[in-house]
Amino acid sequence: MSLFEGTFRDSSGRSYHIKAKEGTLSPFSINAGSPERVESSASLLKNAELVSKNRGLYVYNGKYGELPVTIFCTGMGPGSAEIVFTEYLANVDYNLSKRVYSIRVGTAGSWASFVKPGEFVAETGIVRNEGASGKIAPLEWPARSDTLTLLTIAEAVGKLKLEKRFWFGPGITKDTLYADEDPERRSSQPWVIEAKAKSYEDMGAVSTSMESSVMALLSEFYSRRLRSKGIRIGFGSVLLIVSPYYGEEKQVEFKVSEDDELLGVKVALKALEVANEMQKAVNSGKKATLEEAFSVLHSRLLY
Repeated sequence: MSLFEGTFRDSSGRSYHIKAKEGTLSPFSINAGSPERVESSASLLKNAELVSKNRGLYVYNGKYGELPVTIFCTGMGPGSAEIVFTEYLANVDYNLSKRVYSIRVGTAGSWASFVKPGEFVAETGIVRNEGASGKIAPLEWPARSDTLTLLTIAEAVGKLKLEKRFWFGPGITKDTLYADEDPERRSSQPWVIEAKAKSYEDMGAVSTSMESSVMALLSEFYSRRLRSKGIRIGFGSVLLIVSPYYGEEKQVEFKVSEDDELLGVKVALKALEVANEMQKAVNSGKKATLEEAFSVLHSRLLY
């Protein structure tokens, strides 16, 4: 696809970093920052096949039921996510579906006193507290989760009876960890970081993590550029809260439940299944119905 010409490839035609060839990845995908999470997620697929593990950026193809799914690792931070997500999109099989759904499954910290470790956040919008996304769109442009993808996540949450563990609200993407978490000891301008942190809370942010904003903006950017080809790219997220509200006393040890991590993956896989079912219904001239999404969002949508 001409829009992706210029993305780096090796002599065999594979993308330089994720080592996938054009047309070999599914438009229904899950991405994660952790290679270990990608490996454990792949265990939930039928006939999971390792495409590549170059630089620790694991890529798997497999099936969830009969739905082809790709699971890939973005690495940590918005810079790495920009590289990997672009290469993922450059290698999607758009003949399989012109509607791309990619759901980030990761971990996050709480930015609201009522959001507790062990709960999940599906981001509705994303505060761009990082530098990478400014090269994709001006800072005035909002980073947002795709509406349809968000609805499929809500439907999946309802079908799995998990609404009491989920919040739907704005998240924050940052590009540093320790300077943001401990500015008094890690920054020469802690007052700036602390003032922003309080402002984000006052405006309703509920979580903080390190990759979403870039992928949300790339999805919008490429959707706009590929509209004439009928292609639309949707991004959403399912984030497990692993650290408590930032205003509480800091802790340096976290217990992350593997079962909870896999539960987030199961929600994302169910959401992809819902997306495929909706798409098939629309393509056949039938009404696409969401039986659970409204009630979930009615009780768990914050902003």
